[in-house]
Amino acid sequence: MKQAPRDDNAEKPGSGRGRGVYYSALLHVLLVLIFFVGLDWTTSREAPMPAGESQVMQATAVDAGAVAREMNKLKAAEKAKQQAADQQVKESEKRRKNEEKELAKLKTEKENLQRETAVEAQRLAEQKEHLQAQREQLAAEKQQAVAEQKKLDEKRQAEDLKQALVKKQADAKKVEEDAKTKAAEKKKQEAEAAKKRAADAKRQAEDAKKQAESARQAAQAKALADELASEESELAAAAQGRADQSQLARFTAAILRQVSNNFVAPDFKSGLKCTLLVRMIPGGEVVDARVVKSSGNPTFDRQAELAVRKASPLPVPDEPRLFQQMKEIQFEFDPSEGPS
Repeated sequence: MKQAPRDDNAEKPGSGRGRGVYYSALLHVLLVLIFFVGLDWTTSREAPMPAGESQVMQATAVDAGAVAREMNKLKAAEKAKQQAADQQVKESEKRRKNEEKELAKLKTEKENLQRETAVEAQRLAEQKEHLQAQREQLAAEKQQAVAEQKKLDEKRQAEDLKQALVKKQADAKKVEEDAKTKAAEKKKQEAEAAKKRAADAKRQAEDAKKQAESARQAAQAKALADELASEESELAAAAQGRADQSQLARFTAAILRQVSNNFVAPDFKSGLKCTLLVRMIPGGEVVDARVVKSSGNPTFDRQAELAVRKASPLPVPDEPRLFQQMKEIQFEFDPSEGPS
């Protein structure tokens, strides 16, 4: 998987976050002052005041040391929170780099496998050519053997004819009768052989016709079965696609809710919204979050990116096939709608 270039500015604390820390600290100071400072505007009723004397307003003094200690505690807490967030970003970056190394390793292994496959294919091609040459050589040797056998048969037939001629000269009459008898028998045999060949040819033609018809019917049946299988596959794919879209929409809505719950912007103005691109790894850990369409307010954009990182890990499907479809999502972030 090819990783998009990192947006270094998305990981650095922005002025918006500093302003948020400032407002948070100021609010805590006000709360401490209200807690430690109390004014008593009522007059004492234990002893009547002499006429003409003004009533004395009771006030509790502010402990400046306590306020300072409370401020230090708040600053320490904010610093620890910021360090934890920075550590989480560093760990995400480390995981992303490890993933890139693993992908590079897989790419190298794939290239090695392709080279080995090419070598094996070349070897098989050469082996095929060698086998073809052997077959051609065997065919030539077989043809030569047939020709030599034919010559031997012709030579043997010539010798037989010579012996028959010698015997015919010795006993012409017997040879002539034998010749007539043999001719008759040969003629009969040839007629029977011709009849048998005709019957065999007719039977072979009928068998071939039957085989052709069977093959045609089988081809039609296969074509119909393939067509039905294709239609069933298309219907199943369409149903699966609708189910996938429903699941993806549900997880996308859950992601929007979780990001909205982590969005903090004290100076937020209604109507601002931006488009975010978020990349995740299995389990929902965010490896990249950046604004691809600005709201026009840089502070709002930075807070939106920070909200995505705070919300990590995001809700994603456990099924790898569905996760592959939403490991990189783009959505419009509008906090005015509020988390539901």
